[in-house]
This record gives sequence, structure tokens and C-alpha cells, in this order.
Amino acid sequence: MNWPVSHSKRRFIEKKIRKKVGTAIKDYMMIHPGDKVLVAVSGGVDSIVLLKLLHDLKVASPVQFEIIPVHLDTGFESGFDGIASWSRISLGLDIKVVQTHISRILEQSSNPSKSPCGLCSRLRRGVLYHIASSMGISSIALGHHMDDIVETFFLRILYTGQIGAMAPSRVSNDGRNRVIRPLAYCTKELVQSYYSFMNVDAVKINCPLRPDSKRELVRQYLETMEKDIPSLRYSVFASLGNIDGKSLCLKENTLAHYH
Repeated sequence: MNWPVSHSKRRFIEKKIRKKVGTAIKDYMMIHPGDKVLVAVSGGVDSIVLLKLLHDLKVASPVQFEIIPVHLDTGFESGFDGIASWSRISLGLDIKVVQTHISRILEQSSNPSKSPCGLCSRLRRGVLYHIASSMGISSIALGHHMDDIVETFFLRILYTGQIGAMAPSRVSNDGRNRVIRPLAYCTKELVQSYYSFMNVDAVKINCPLRPDSKRELVRQYLETMEKDIPSLRYSVFASLGNIDGKSLCLKENTLAHYH
């Protein structure tokens, strides 16, 4: 449970993060009138904050849209009942819980020498796409923030030989699903600051498999570079939308392979 903070600090953080989320939604045209938005609620800090902010936006916005919160039970989480209760009492939203066999699949098929995080992400995304298709969902809202996007950019450069990241808004490769990331303009620090005055506990992840050591290594690199370049994350994020295509080593009629 989080400790109380001063009212003025809370209002400052709340105003700041709401403005960033609203600006991101406007800049990337994430939500339209009549949309049915599936909010993926893993039970982590980012997804809890995302659900609260989209709820508040829906209440305050003249744009009418529907929020459908969904939690995928992978078998690794504990403590989600408290989040479901908080959402129902505080937000008036019932979270749809979908049972999956992801933990069993990973235990049976993941490579012990590699992180299972990528496979787990693809499995969860596949389930979300299926749910979205069956429910007539307009878009799927995920809780990735600016730090996630910047880290993914470096991961793809360093380990896949490809320039790419996580788009704030994009249509899936098959053209059937739209994914939005309303926290794209928010740093991890801002998200955690906002969460610090929310009266709800995040789930505990009990994954016994190997952690994502590559992402953790990239985080350490970024923290080291930020000592000399404090605006590093903002600059890298800005560069992802300000590309000098003529200076890249592109061959004619060559497109990157999708991941």
C-alpha cells in the first residue's frame, strides 16, 4: 500500500500526466467517437495507471467511447483480486478475467538458455487479438511508456540489426487489430510517481523462468549515459519521430522484416 503525499504534489503530478496522455491521444489520433477500447490490465503498475487515466479521461472528455478492461491470467500473477475490487468500487469497471495456459506453454516449450519474455509477449498479444476480434474492439490499449519505447529501440538496434521501436499507435501486421499506447509521452518515473498515491497494490509476478537480461542490460546502459546526457530518453524518443531517411543506409525497394 502507498503512503499519502501532499495534496499540492498530487495535483501537480496528476495534471502533468493527464496532459501528456491527452496530448499523445490527440497527436496519434488514438481514440475516436464510439470506439470500444480494450484496456489490457496485467496488474502491474503501468496497466493500473493506464486504466485509471483512461477512466478519468472518459469522464471528462466530450468524446464518447467505451472502456473494456481485460486481464489475462497467465498463471504467474498473484494478488489480482484486490485490483479487480478496486476497479469495480473506485472506477465502476468490472475487469474481464480470461484464463490462459501461458505459464504451462512456457514451461514446456521455452529455451532454458534464453529469456521467455518475447514468447510470453507474443502469446499474450495473440490472446488479446482473439478477444478483440470476437468483441468488435476498436483498439487495444497497452501500458507501455516512454522508457519501454526507448529501451525497445536500443534492443532492436543492438540485438536484431534493425531500427524500430514501439509505435504509440499502429495497426497489426494482418490489418485486423489496432494497438495504442496512451502512456507514450510519460516516463517511467512519472508513471510511478502518479501510482504512488493510488490506493491499490500491484500484482506479484511469480515467474520462475529466466528474466529478460538483455532489457535489463540496456536499462543499465541508459542510466550510465544519462549521467552525462540528462535529456537522453526525451532526445531518443523525439528522434523516433524525426527521421532523416536520406541519411540511412537503405537499398531501393527494401523494407524491414516485421517482428
